[in-house]
Amino acid sequence: MIAVVAGLWGLILYRIIGAVTADDDKPLSLATSAVKESYNDFSLPKDTTKLLLNYRDPFGLTKPKDTLVSKSEKTLANKSIAVPATVKPAINWSFITYSGYIRNPSTKKLVALVSINGQSTTLAEGESKSQVKLIKNLRDSIKISYEGKTKFIAIKSAAQ
Repeated sequence: MIAVVAGLWGLILYRIIGAVTADDDKPLSLATSAVKESYNDFSLPKDTTKLLLNYRDPFGLTKPKDTLVSKSEKTLANKSIAVPATVKPAINWSFITYSGYIRNPSTKKLVALVSINGQSTTLAEGESKSQVKLIKNLRDSIKISYEGKTKFIAIKSAAQ
């Protein structure tokens, strides 16, 4: 054990003395081996994008040249007859009632019990009847589509 301790201390002293007495005039090997990379002097490609600056002034101080309208065109625009837009009437969803659901034991699918215009029917997800399509059955409500519009209809309790 004394021989191992003496060997370790000898190694430590050898390294310390070697570091102190080393020649400082020697150039470092790392500094001389580093070669500078030449600069890549490729010219930048020409920018070909164009900005479209024909938007209105956000502060309202000036108008773009494209939107300047002459006085005669303004008077014609003010005198023109406004045509009312056709507005579709709102859909009355009261003709559809959701009574509940049944789980098919063989296929494990939910089948909704829906009444459309007083006629009871069963619908699975994706099925449609009388232009009413069942999109999603969420047990407490259903998501249906009618004439391009969708709506959630809640379950109708027996007390109502």
